[in-house]
Amino acid sequence: MKLILAAAMLAANLPLASMAFAHDTAPADVTVIDACLKTAEKTGGFGGACVGLVADPCIKAAEGVKDDVAKWRACAARELAIWTQKTNEALKKVQAGGFADVIKAVKDSQITFAASRDRFCAVFDKVEPGMYRGDASYCRLRETANRSLSLIKLGAAVNEH
Repeated sequence: MKLILAAAMLAANLPLASMAFAHDTAPADVTVIDACLKTAEKTGGFGGACVGLVADPCIKAAEGVKDDVAKWRACAARELAIWTQKTNEALKKVQAGGFADVIKAVKDSQITFAASRDRFCAVFDKVEPGMYRGDASYCRLRETANRSLSLIKLGAAVNEH
């Protein structure tokens, strides 16, 4: 079962990996997200406020710069790499919980997650640039981050005892 989940994790992140890992995760960027997640955990929050903490200031700094749409996409990809890493860590924690039914449910949903996210997010490349700064890249960031936040909560829940 663990091998199956590992394969599902890899398959679910393949389209994402080619984009996200083209950008290294800067330690300072990871620290910003980690500090926010730690605060959310202490207050019982979900961590939604942590999404965009790296990309948004980067996008704001790129406004008015020639080719800002390409820069916005790069900003989104920079944070997407962090959330991809967080997702993979959360998947390992879910697996470590040892609940076969939970592992199977997560495995099954991960198989379709990346494809579903990428089909949905592609529409943002077809709307006016700036409507969703970073277009499909920013959409993938948000969708992946929200998925990661849910998996983080699930991983904590199945490892409580």
